[in-house]
Amino acid sequence: MDPGTTVGVAILDLHGELVELRSKREASKSDLIKHILKFGKPLIIASDVNPMPKTIKKLASALGSRTYYPEVSLTNLEKEKIVRDFEEEIKNSHQKDALAAAIKAFRSYHELFIRVEKSLKNRKEMYDDVIKIVLKKKSDSISDVIKALVKNE
Repeated sequence: MDPGTTVGVAILDLHGELVELRSKREASKSDLIKHILKFGKPLIIASDVNPMPKTIKKLASALGSRTYYPEVSLTNLEKEKIVRDFEEEIKNSHQKDALAAAIKAFRSYHELFIRVEKSLKNRKEMYDDVIKIVLKKKSDSISDVIKALVKNE
């Protein structure tokens, strides 16, 4: 998300695919929440700057989402490189900033996603549920989450 007078929102799925990219001028917090929830409950709300803006922290808290922000604010050059494959979809700098934050967050969790995928072997249908539970810190152990889900089937 890129907060401000014009808010940029980029939504990726758990496989890193772009689901939504838009910007809206003077969007209220409730409008943003309604719009985001149309695509499901977000697990991570990301920013491209450090420190993370308070508006993003508040939105993440309202949605029960984890937050992500880079150790150092992303430069314009870094953002351009990160979003290079999406140039045709990006309409303005707000969308670019939001998409760069989303992709950076996805990449930071990519290793976890791969570990979950490998752990599931023949149970790929459980992927989304395992990721959700692990990201919500209900368990640090991927195998424990998988065992619990199998037991509950």
